[in-house]
Amino acid sequence: MSLPARLRSPWAPIVGLALLGLTVRLAYVLSVRWGGPLSGDGVYYHEAANLLADGLGFTEPYRYLHGGAQEALFLDDPSSLVPTANTALPVGHVEPTAGHPPLWVLVLGAASFLGLTSVGAHQVVAAVVGALGVVAVAWAGRRVEQAIGVAGVAVPAAALAAVHAGFWLNDAQLMSETLVVPLAALLLGIGIGFVRQPAVDTALLLGLVGGLAAMTRAELLVALPLVALGVLRRGTATDDGPPPARRLGLFALVGATAVVVLSPWVVRNLVVFEEPVLLSNGTGILLAQANCDATYFGDKQGYWEYHCGLPQPLGDDGRPVDESQRDASYRQRGLDYLTDHPGRLATHVVPKRVGRYWGAYAPIQQLRADELVEERPFRLSVLGYAQFLAVVGLAVVGVAEVRRRGGPLLLLTALPITGTVVAAATFGSTRYRVPAEVALVLLAAVGIATLVARRRGRRGADPVVGAPDAATPTLG
Repeated sequence: MSLPARLRSPWAPIVGLALLGLTVRLAYVLSVRWGGPLSGDGVYYHEAANLLADGLGFTEPYRYLHGGAQEALFLDDPSSLVPTANTALPVGHVEPTAGHPPLWVLVLGAASFLGLTSVGAHQVVAAVVGALGVVAVAWAGRRVEQAIGVAGVAVPAAALAAVHAGFWLNDAQLMSETLVVPLAALLLGIGIGFVRQPAVDTALLLGLVGGLAAMTRAELLVALPLVALGVLRRGTATDDGPPPARRLGLFALVGATAVVVLSPWVVRNLVVFEEPVLLSNGTGILLAQANCDATYFGDKQGYWEYHCGLPQPLGDDGRPVDESQRDASYRQRGLDYLTDHPGRLATHVVPKRVGRYWGAYAPIQQLRADELVEERPFRLSVLGYAQFLAVVGLAVVGVAEVRRRGGPLLLLTALPITGTVVAAATFGSTRYRVPAEVALVLLAAVGIATLVARRRGRRGADPVVGAPDAATPTLG
C-alpha cells in the first residue's frame, strides 16, 4: 500500500534546512573558531589525519609531535615531567596508534591528501559533514513517519538537527561526533526499514552502517543488536513476514556483516601491537582517569581527571612501551581502584556519571568542564544545554506517541540506552551524549508532529494518519 501525499515528505524544505545548518556551522567556524584552538581528541584527529596523508599510516600524533614530553602538555607545571634520559623519545618518533577508531581520521585524512591540511580546512570539511548529518536525520525522520503513520516528522527533525548547538559545537573542534550524527541517523533509519520488512539486502546494509558507526565511536557497536532486535518479533497474528528461523538468520547476518566491516582494522591492530587490541586503545586510560580519588571523592565525581593517568606506564626496564602496553597497564590501574571501592562506585559514582551524561547532575560545573577541556565557549554551551532540555521535553511526548501507536520504541531508544550504560561504566560527558541526542531529536520531531496534529484537532480522525500502514506490521 502506498502512502498518501500527506505522508510524502517534501525534500525542498529539508535541503533548505541543510543549507541553514551549513551556514550556522560555517558562521561559527569563521567568526569564532577559525584555525582553532583545538584540544584533546580534536588535536589527535587533526594531526593523525595529516600524518596518514603523509604516508605514515595511523601514527600516534602526540609522540610524533612531542616525543617523550607529550604527557606534560596539559599540566599547569610541565617542568615537573621533564623526561629522563631513558624515557625521552625524539620528536618525530613513529609509533602505531589505535587511540580512537579510524573512520573520522580517514575522512579528515582524505581531505589532507587533497592538500586541505590546515585546521581551518578540516573545520570546513567538518561543517559540510555536519550539514549532511541534517539530511540524514531528516531521512531517518521520514522512516519514522512511515513506521508509525505520523506526518510531519522529517522537517522538524531536520530543523532541530540544523540548529542544535550540541551538534555543531563539535564540528569546529574536529571531534568525531560530527560523523556520529549522520551515521547514527542512518543506523536508526535503516534499522526501522529492516525491522519492518526483514530482508537480506537491508540486513547487509544495517550491518555495514553499524560497522562504520563502530569505526567512529566504538560504543555504537553495542547499540547495533538493540537496533536490530525487533526483527526477532512477529508483529501481528496475521504477519506473513519471514518465519522465526529466517528472522534469526537475518539478525545474525547483521552482526556478521558488521564483523566483516571491522575486520581489516581489527586484524591490523592484532598484528602491529604487543597486546591484543580490537577497536581502540582508549579503554585503559579512560578507566584509569575515571576511577581515582578525584572522581570518587573529589569535585569531579562522575567525571574524569587527567592527573589520574600519571605517571605514564613504562616497561620493566624503565623505558617507554607501545600504546597497547600502556593501555593494558592503565586498564589494570583503573580496575584495581574500582574493585577497591565497590560500595562508593555503586552508591555515589555511577549515579553521578549517569547524571552528568544526561545533564542532571552539576550541569553548570559540567559546562565549565567542557569549556576547560574542549575549548567550548561557555555561553554557547549553555545554549546547547537549553536546547537539549527542550528536545527532551518534546521527546517525552514523542515516546508516548510512538508507544501508543505500537511503533519501534526499543529501536528509537537503543542509542540513549546504550549511552546510559556506557556512561555508568566510564564517566559522563556532554559530548558523548551526541548519539543519544540524534534519537532524541527524532522523538522530539514526533512530539512536535503530535502536538501540531492535536492543535489542528486531527488526532485519530484520519485512519491513515492515525495508524501505521496495516499491510506492514510495526515491530521492535
